[in-house]
Amino acid sequence: MKNLEVKDYDFNIGKYVSRGTDLFKKDIGGFIVATLLLFVISFIPFCGILGLGNFYKICKKVDEGQQVSAGDIFDFTDFVVYLKLFLLIFAICMVAMIPIQFILVPFLIAADNEGGQVSDTGAALLAGGMGLWVMLIMIFIMILSISMYFIQPLISLYRITSVREAYRLSWKIAKKNFFMILLFSIVVGFISQLGIIACGIGILFSIPLGICIKYAAYKDVLESLNQKMV
Repeated sequence: MKNLEVKDYDFNIGKYVSRGTDLFKKDIGGFIVATLLLFVISFIPFCGILGLGNFYKICKKVDEGQQVSAGDIFDFTDFVVYLKLFLLIFAICMVAMIPIQFILVPFLIAADNEGGQVSDTGAALLAGGMGLWVMLIMIFIMILSISMYFIQPLISLYRITSVREAYRLSWKIAKKNFFMILLFSIVVGFISQLGIIACGIGILFSIPLGICIKYAAYKDVLESLNQKMV
């Protein structure tokens, strides 16, 4: 996919929810067991993101009618690539937090310290500065998450071993439907959390359902674009 020519493509949320639900119904028990094992592997440092990538491999096998083992979650074939991805995300988050040290300085200087107590004016300025920074951080995280939206399927399903190349392609694809993908992320996030309502047990159904829905979107978009490869 390195020479992928990304043109406008249709991103149909309703279709992905429907197809993802149908996929989940094909092997509900297997997906629930895989979800439990995903929780287990997430306790291993750096491996939560790897486990999710392996879950997409399971989705593909079920979708294609192949033999599936829930233990496929513990496939460490892509460990090095996902370790690099994890370290990249960690580094970005650390760098993003640095400016908070500087943005607070002028507000702290402007705050009038009287007897060790921050005045009402100073507190308001400080709160305003923090509020502004939190808003900027949220916008940054939103843009970053959408730009990285297709990295995992590109690594796990399309065997791209370069994190830089996977990110380049992911952003190239995602920016064409940025706001639709953002809306889709919110919808899937809501579906995935619905299980909490049922005393938390329902997440064993809602989380794999959400992953299956995301897989359906990945499959549709990447397959359609792959046909346009030049």
